[in-house]
Amino acid sequence: MKTSIKSFVVLTIAALALSFATLAAAQSDALANLYMSAANVPTNIAGIHTYADPPKGFNPLAATDIDLATYGFPPRPDKYADPDHYALWERAMLAAKIRVTGELKPLPARARGMMPAGSLSQEVVPAVLTGPKHLSTVNGSGVFLTNYGIKKWSSTASFNDIWTVISVPVATQPFDNTAGCTASDYLSVSFAGIDGRLAFLQPGWVVLPELQGGVVSDYNCISGTTTYYAYAQWGSSVAPFYLNPGDLFYTEVHCVQPNAAACVFLEDLRTLTYGSYTVDADPSVPLVGNAAQWVVERPCCSGPNPIGAYPLANTIGISFDGAAAQNRSGRLFYPGSQASSTYILTMMDDGSTQNIELVNQGSSGFQGQHSLFFETTGCAYTGGCTP
Repeated sequence: MKTSIKSFVVLTIAALALSFATLAAAQSDALANLYMSAANVPTNIAGIHTYADPPKGFNPLAATDIDLATYGFPPRPDKYADPDHYALWERAMLAAKIRVTGELKPLPARARGMMPAGSLSQEVVPAVLTGPKHLSTVNGSGVFLTNYGIKKWSSTASFNDIWTVISVPVATQPFDNTAGCTASDYLSVSFAGIDGRLAFLQPGWVVLPELQGGVVSDYNCISGTTTYYAYAQWGSSVAPFYLNPGDLFYTEVHCVQPNAAACVFLEDLRTLTYGSYTVDADPSVPLVGNAAQWVVERPCCSGPNPIGAYPLANTIGISFDGAAAQNRSGRLFYPGSQASSTYILTMMDDGSTQNIELVNQGSSGFQGQHSLFFETTGCAYTGGCTP
């Protein structure tokens, strides 16, 4: 009899735990769907929507989860389970004072562009080794966290949230440039994103980013001026507001399902300017959530030079701080990862003769789990970024 009562109690507790878990999952899905449905304010760019303005005096820190979703603020992190993200989120939400309005500036799809037919011959497959893998690429430097074992969107394993603070650099030509303007624009793009791919495009590996938010630094060689702006990209690519060199820029990208719009939050922590958008899915590239990345790139592959990569602007140094990603199960991942599924990328010049953008990565020391530091090297001093 005692055994039966004990079994009944155990079964009852298990049933209650399951019902609570089911309820929590349902509430989470409902909240995620609210982020999509609440973004019902159209913009001048097809596929990009934004949110209604919050009421005067709105305080994201005191708001309910429903209010945060209604007005497009990123979900509140768990203050106790993830105090680092909460502290960063709190800082960003307190600084979000001036919501961007007006028309969005469309950007060319430089990150993927028009690749030569048949040139994409293979995608990287993680080797069974310990520690991060090092890979040289035509157009990107940074860190890729991968879970290439999943081939479709997973309710537990897919990356669904990524964030960081990026320093807006000063972008120029190489210091000792003697060739003049070999291209009209020299570009450096810094972003956090989900589902970027590492693929082989002759003559080397390239970064093909998908869902992302970040900073574009565009040095115009003809005028000698540089333009800086925040941007969001998936199926469409837009720049909602301008930035200034020296600003700190917060971005958070989160998604809920493979073929729905995703949320991109962009904020200049110095000017207190922010924008929150949903970006429609790219039907040609279904979301899987098997990669999360923090990258500095020179966009590829429809640029002016023979391999199609735009020349890299000289930025000397760019910092990514407070960086982390999360999967659907709530597990946290960091750019300092030393796992064998992590890729550390180094960008090379067009002839693959010199490194032009390096990333300093590590789980301890100067960088730590949350931080990356990028350095322009050959490009800055020898003209290696020119086509």
